[in-house]
Amino acid sequence: MKNLTKIIFWIFISTIIMCGIITVINPSKIVIENKGTINDKDSTQSIDTIIIDLPIILKDSTILTVCATMYHPVTGQCDDSPDVTADQTKIPNIDSCSHLNWLAVSQDLLWFNDGPIRYGDTVYVEAGHKTGYYIVRDAMNRRFKKKIDFLESVGTEAYRYKKATIHINS
Repeated sequence: MKNLTKIIFWIFISTIIMCGIITVINPSKIVIENKGTINDKDSTQSIDTIIIDLPIILKDSTILTVCATMYHPVTGQCDDSPDVTADQTKIPNIDSCSHLNWLAVSQDLLWFNDGPIRYGDTVYVEAGHKTGYYIVRDAMNRRFKKKIDFLESVGTEAYRYKKATIHINS
């Protein structure tokens, strides 16, 4: 019985330590809870939870300043198969694709042109209202240099950021 108690004790201690280590290494989300006021009429308590996404940027990450624009997956802005990206991923619905968080990058940024990015890489982009994590799925025409395009649903109004920052964790 003593051995079982010791084993349970050490499992408990090691679990607490591991949870602490994981929290220190990967604090990707912080949860803030605000306990609201108690409503006198029906004595219910409301709780608001806010989740804040923090970027995980490594010290040795590559940081690039680029021009950021947006594109719609239509024939006029793409090739003759606008619903298929350069890495051969099919866009499920061109009328509702902004939530996918996919990027097209200029070809000078891709690995086969000695750039730091590969298809499928997840990068962190700082660009106004579009700041966040994106997956690189598409490539732009060769004429563009140091540029990224956000994939947007058909009908989204055009926007541009002359100075956007990309963080590429190597």
